[in-house]
Amino acid sequence: MSNERGRRAEIAGDGTGPPETPPKNELLAKIPAHELASFMEHVSDVSIAVKEVLFEEKDVLERVYFPLNSMISLVNVMDDGTLIEVMTVGREGFIGFALLNNVSTARYKGVVQIGGRFLSVPVADFLTAIETLPEMRIHLRHYAQFASEVAAQGVACNSVHNVEQRLARWLLITADAIGSNTFDITQEFLSQMLAVRRPGVTVAMGALGRRALLSHRYGKVTLLDVPGLKQTSCECYRRIQEKAIELLHDNEPSRQLHGKN
Repeated sequence: MSNERGRRAEIAGDGTGPPETPPKNELLAKIPAHELASFMEHVSDVSIAVKEVLFEEKDVLERVYFPLNSMISLVNVMDDGTLIEVMTVGREGFIGFALLNNVSTARYKGVVQIGGRFLSVPVADFLTAIETLPEMRIHLRHYAQFASEVAAQGVACNSVHNVEQRLARWLLITADAIGSNTFDITQEFLSQMLAVRRPGVTVAMGALGRRALLSHRYGKVTLLDVPGLKQTSCECYRRIQEKAIELLHDNEPSRQLHGKN
């Protein structure tokens, strides 16, 4: 893996209005203040563009990434170059959970799917945090378990559900991951992530658009009817939400991953 990608985000204001609420990583937001303060001493705030490759499979991991308003796809690369998405990681989690098992190499290729801001920390400092910050360690391990179960759910989904259902699930998960109902994505990239041919994605997007569930133009998708998309999605989106509530949300059953209905 190459040196850290991206640049430090520049934060500025003109004083004419209240500052925007900064994006946050939901996993780090649960860390006790004293532990978080210690960890943040080693963290950089970086912006990384869409389609940037953070690491290839079997690269030695050099940095750990916590998305703020962005999303990373972990993908399997087949011998013929075909990309198969294993899972996505957004503001609910982090990239580098193999390190929790003393595995220092990337198990998949990591591609920035939705560009934006990340918190980035060197692996050495991350490993120190695992050893010295017990509450943080618990939350990181809960997320690693969640990631494993989501990946398994994705395998089941791709085996039994149709393209339209899978597309609705994927779009909802993406909106949850970045905290926005509008994001940039191309049909070509969607076809790779859903492991279907591009015409299949075009048909599914058209069907959802005709029912006013979303709009898609010039590579930008806007979710117009989140409840309708939830009804269109397969059971897998609901199951992933249930897993998130159980493993990530401190037993708060009323909380939803997606706050916009």
